[in-house]
Amino acid sequence: MSGIDKKACRQFLEPSLAPNSDCGLFLVPKLKYIIRTAVKIVGHRRLLILCLYARGNTPGDRPRLAYTIFQASDSFVTYDHQPDTKTVWRTAMLENLEREYQFLTEKCAFYSRPDEVRVINFCKPHVAVQLCDTGFFAISHMQQHLRDKETLQRQKNRERKIRSRLSGLNPLPCDLEDWLRRKVLPAYFFYDYRKGKKAIRGLCSACGQEIELTGVRHNAAGVCPHCDRELTMKANKKRGYIWDRVTATVVQRFHGNSLIIRIVKAYHDFPKNGPVKMNCYEETRIIIDPQKNGALGEEVYHNSGDSVGITRWKKGYPPVSYLFQRNFNAETCGFLYCKNLSKALKGTLWQYCQLREFYEGVHDQMEVGPYLISYRKIPAIEFFVKLKLFWLATHVVYRHDGTKDINLDGKNLREVLQIDPSDLPLLQKPGADIRDLRLLRILRMAGHQPSEEFFTWVNANELTEINQLALALNNTTPHKLMRYLDQLFSKLKKSTYRGCAGVLSDYRDYLGFCEQLQYDLKNEFILFPKNFKRAHDQANDLIKQHQVEQYDSQIASMQEELKHRYQFKSDGLIVLPPHSAQEIVVEGQKLRHCVGGYARSMAERRTAILFIRQEAKQNKPFFTVEVQGDKIRQVRGSNNRAPIPEVTAFLDKWKKKKHLEDAA
Repeated sequence: MSGIDKKACRQFLEPSLAPNSDCGLFLVPKLKYIIRTAVKIVGHRRLLILCLYARGNTPGDRPRLAYTIFQASDSFVTYDHQPDTKTVWRTAMLENLEREYQFLTEKCAFYSRPDEVRVINFCKPHVAVQLCDTGFFAISHMQQHLRDKETLQRQKNRERKIRSRLSGLNPLPCDLEDWLRRKVLPAYFFYDYRKGKKAIRGLCSACGQEIELTGVRHNAAGVCPHCDRELTMKANKKRGYIWDRVTATVVQRFHGNSLIIRIVKAYHDFPKNGPVKMNCYEETRIIIDPQKNGALGEEVYHNSGDSVGITRWKKGYPPVSYLFQRNFNAETCGFLYCKNLSKALKGTLWQYCQLREFYEGVHDQMEVGPYLISYRKIPAIEFFVKLKLFWLATHVVYRHDGTKDINLDGKNLREVLQIDPSDLPLLQKPGADIRDLRLLRILRMAGHQPSEEFFTWVNANELTEINQLALALNNTTPHKLMRYLDQLFSKLKKSTYRGCAGVLSDYRDYLGFCEQLQYDLKNEFILFPKNFKRAHDQANDLIKQHQVEQYDSQIASMQEELKHRYQFKSDGLIVLPPHSAQEIVVEGQKLRHCVGGYARSMAERRTAILFIRQEAKQNKPFFTVEVQGDKIRQVRGSNNRAPIPEVTAFLDKWKKKKHLEDAA
C-alpha cells in the first residue's frame, strides 16, 4: 500500500520484547498467536505496530515471530516472517492473514492489557467509539474502513474511464419504441365479444387503431387491415395478464470508423384492468474498433446497478445466469433496427457488408457483433449474401469451423464453393444448408447430375452424414442407390437405434469391407446384395481374418495416447481403449455387431474404437463407442441396440469432461 515507507519499516520488525516462552497464554490449546504492540515514528509517520508470535518449535524455545503489521491512519501493510511464504509484504487485513474461522476472536490474544489499550487508543480517532470495545474490534473496523475507501476510489476511477470512453455517443433513434411496438413485439387484437356479430370491432396493439375483423375467436390468428401485422385475438373477458419481452439491436457510428452495437431490452405489459405499459432500456454496448495493425478490438459494457453514481455502465457482458436461471439481459441476439444502417455504415470498413440484406434474408433475430467481425476476416460473406446464400453466410459467421467447407482463396463461384454455377438454384432454395453443398460436391465428383428428387429423399430420411454416400455414388447412380436403400430402410430401420442413418452407416461399412477385399463394386450383385445382413457379416469376418495380426502392434502403440485423451470413469462405468486388434474382434463377436471390421481404420488413425465397461466387470463387453477426434459417431450395445439410460447419463458426463460432442 502507498503511504508507508517499507524500507524504514524493516528497522522496526520487532520493536518490543517477545513474550516469555512460559507465558500462560501459550498453554491455551486453541490460541495460535500472542500479539505484542507498540507505537513508533517510522519514516516520519506515527505507526501502530502489531507483532504476532507463535509458539516455539519445542517446549522452552523462544516464541517465533510470524507477522509484523504496520498500521497508519490511512493504510496498513504486513511483513510475513514465515519461511515458506511467497510474498514478504502482504496487504491482507489482520483477520484475513490466515483463512481460519474466527481467526481473531479464537486464535489470537493480546499479551497484556496495555498492548490492547494501545491499539484502542490509536484507532479511536478513526473509528466510532462504540466500535472500540476491544482491540480486535477497533483494528478490524479501522482496516475495513480503509479497505472500503480504497475499493470505492478504484471503482470511481474505473467509472470515470468508462464515462470518458462512452462520451460523444449519439442518442438512440427517436422512433425506436414506436418501431418495437409496430414491427417487433407480438401484436394483439383486443375485443369485447358480442354474440351473433359476424364482424367485431377491437383495438390493434401494434398500430393502436380501432379495426374490424370477421371470424373472431379467442386466441385465433388474424391480420390487421391497417398495419398488416399478424395478430393474436384476445377477448377482454377471457384473457389474463399479458406481458412480452424482446431484444433489439441498434448499430451506430462511434468515434471515427468505429461502430457501437447497442442492445436494447423492451417489455410490453397488458394488465387485465389497467393502462398498457411499455418499458424500454439499453442493456449492453459493444464497441467494434479497428486497430492500427488491421485487427478488430471489441469492448463490451453492460448496464449495472452496482455504481457509485458516476456512470451506470460496467465493463464486460452481463452474467449469463441470474438467480439460478438464464439471464434475459445477457442475451445479445435480437431484432435489428435497419432504418439508420446505411448512414451508420457509410464510409466505414463495413459499408458493403450487406448486414441489412442478411438480416432481412434470414427473417430471424441475429447477433450483429460476430457478423461484423467475421466480415472483416472473410469478405466473401458479402458475396454469399448477394447470391442469397443466407444459410452459408450463417454457417461461416456463427460456426467455429464454418470455413472448412469453402475455399476462401477462390476467385469465382466454382473455386470458392467447388460446385457448378448451374447448381446455385439448389442452394438458394428455402431450407438449404451445408449438407446440400456437400452432397452437390459428392454428386459432381462422381459425375452425376444433381436432382431435386435426390435432395428431397436425403432430407426426408434425415441422412445427416452425407459423406457416407460418397463410396456408393462412385459406383452407381443416385436413382439405383435410393431404390436399394429404401428397401433396406423398410426392412431394417425398426431394429436399428438410429433409424435410416443407422442403416446407411451399416451399408457404408459393408462397402468399405468390399473395397478392402478388392471386390468389384461395379458389379451390382456385390453392390446391392439381396441378403444384406449375411453379405455384411461375411465380408466383416473376412476382414477380421486379414486384420487381426496385421494391426495388433499399431493399436497397442496407441494405448497410452487414447488413455490420456478418452479414459474416464463415473457411476460404476469406465471407458477403456483396446490393447489389440484381437480385442476389437472379440468385442464385435460377443456383442454381435460389426466393430471387428474397424481395426484397420483404427490402426490408420482414421477413427478410434473404445469400450464402455462396468467397472466391476472390466473384461466383459458392455457397449462400444466409435470416436473421431472430438466427435462421437456411434454407440452400440448387443445386437446394435441403443444406449440404455444408465449409459446415456454416463455419456453426458464423459462428453462434458472430455469436451466431446455427437457427430452432426
